Amino acid sequence: MNSFSLLFARIQQNWRFQYGLFKAVSDWTIMVYLVIPAIVIGAAVYRSWWVDIPYWIEGIPYEILFVLFFFFLWNGHFHTFVREADGIFLMKNESLLLGLKQGGIIYTSILELLSAMFLAFVISPFWIKHFEMSIVGLILFHLMWVSLKWLVMAVKGKMNILVKGWRNIFRSMPLAIMAFIIWYVSYRAFTMENTFFMMSIIMLNVLVTLKLIKKRFTSIRTFERDLVIDEMEKIKYITLILGMSMDMEKLSKPTLTRRKPRLYSRSNRIFKERTSTKGFLELFIKATTRNSEYILGFLKITGITAAAIIAIPPIWFKITIICFGYIFLISWIGNVWNKLIGEHPFTKKYVGDDGYLHGKRAVTIILSIPFIVVIICALIIRIWISSLFSFL
Repeated sequence: MNSFSLLFARIQQNWRFQYGLFKAVSDWTIMVYLVIPAIVIGAAVYRSWWVDIPYWIEGIPYEILFVLFFFFLWNGHFHTFVREADGIFLMKNESLLLGLKQGGIIYTSILELLSAMFLAFVISPFWIKHFEMSIVGLILFHLMWVSLKWLVMAVKGKMNILVKGWRNIFRSMPLAIMAFIIWYVSYRAFTMENTFFMMSIIMLNVLVTLKLIKKRFTSIRTFERDLVIDEMEKIKYITLILGMSMDMEKLSKPTLTRRKPRLYSRSNRIFKERTSTKGFLELFIKATTRNSEYILGFLKITGITAAAIIAIPPIWFKITIICFGYIFLISWIGNVWNKLIGEHPFTKKYVGDDGYLHGKRAVTIILSIPFIVVIICALIIRIWISSLFSFL
């Protein structure tokens, strides 16, 4: 077996793994009623953009594309497709392992270039018909973007990816500042229509990228780092799905054992009057407020919905987002309630009682109130921003 056939086999395994992950969270009903209609509707909407530019794009300057594409820089690493067992079986065959790594890095670079071409295809109706700019400008814009993304990926490959949390945020700030400066210089070169300057930026980004990935490209001594990067990229979608799903059981995070919880250390009663409904409510409140995962889950649903309302212009998109956000919230509340109350050994025998049903209904109503308040605030903020910036 040569390095090319091994790389091809690893790429096939990776795509099968991602497809299996997709099948694990979907079935034929989702394909028929969501995925296929979304593809058909998306194709029809894209065709309509070429025929007639949508009204919501009017007044939006092309500078907004530089802002959006800056946020697209931060996903991904250079893959080498190494596996843990390679440290035993391939370390003795240095040329085979090195060929696998080199092929993986080249494959990842081509994949990012193809993603840039896809994004260029998506925005081309606006670029040509609304902004009235040339195809050459579109190509240069995406070449500057993909070359900068390669540079960001190369720098991320040199950093300690095991660092998480606030330390990772502070450590990533110099990279974010560097990328912002380069992207701003690219924007200035684009506005001046200086082709030579733009080509120089692209070449500089590529040369620095090659310099930074040289060790990973020419040596097997970075095997441990390559392995960690590939495993992290492999499971990132699993982490996302498990974080959003309450139907899948998650491994509990290791925590420091305490004699008494921080909240309700003496198991204080929340309600003076004792009824079955209030008893279920008290159990639910104590269980959720003692576990930050449930609080973060509620904040994620509310925050993502509010952010989408502020960011997306069309009013019918906003209405759709609000409806789906609320449906997702109701489903999430039901799953949390069933996990904490409905499936608990001490309380599941009361499922179907009036107190159980009234408690679940009360929780749904109570948690819907802050969601609605945040959505109203998001709409007000959106209206205020639109009044300040006419192009929005």
